[in-house]
Amino acid sequence: MKTLTRIGIRPVSTRPSRASQILYGTFVLFCVVTVLVGHSLASRNVPNLRLFDWYSVGLVALGGLGIWLGPQTGFADLLDWRVSAYERWTLPLLIGLGFAVADIAVFKRVLHPEPITGLMPFMQPFPYSLLLFGSGALYTDCLYRLVPLPLLMWLIGRFLLRDERREQLFWALALLSSLVEPLEQLMPDTPALMAYSFGTGYTMNLLQAMLFRRYGFGAGLAVRLGHYALWHVGFGAWVEWIT
Repeated sequence: MKTLTRIGIRPVSTRPSRASQILYGTFVLFCVVTVLVGHSLASRNVPNLRLFDWYSVGLVALGGLGIWLGPQTGFADLLDWRVSAYERWTLPLLIGLGFAVADIAVFKRVLHPEPITGLMPFMQPFPYSLLLFGSGALYTDCLYRLVPLPLLMWLIGRFLLRDERREQLFWALALLSSLVEPLEQLMPDTPALMAYSFGTGYTMNLLQAMLFRRYGFGAGLAVRLGHYALWHVGFGAWVEWIT
């Protein structure tokens, strides 16, 4: 049986496992490959290509700080042995796919009911889209969760709260940080669509923070990977196929 805290799994160690560090290093290498492939395609004048840049690789590399501080601040290790593959990967991926199905339904029925005649701005050529949106998921989750949450919990918990009220601190940071992305992406539209966009965006970000806390960074990341796999990659590949 797992030994659980009120929110997360009680860390076995305050240091990430070697396997976790190697896996995260592989994530950074994946982003480097994305940059190199993107520049290679750009040199061939592939139209409307979006590139992953070295600044973004640097932020993902900085995420290693979150991997290191996570177990010290109550987050499960990236490869905590007590977390099952279903908890770490399968369930979060299914959650992300569910958000993507809802987004595609709203897009096709409300925003763009007419036939699609080419790749939309949120799509990229397949299979390059696998690299770009895989790296994009890592970048986004580093920006909104992996770097700020463990770092702020370490700083505030150690120097202000002296590690007291850690769970309350997590909830405060999770609730506030989950606002950032949906507010940044909120576009003027009908009240119903704005409410849908903000509501689903906030819910997904908060779920990612909770899963990160309980099952490790991979679980939170898997939600976004599931969403991107269908919304950006799968939807884009389908559009390429029909056009």
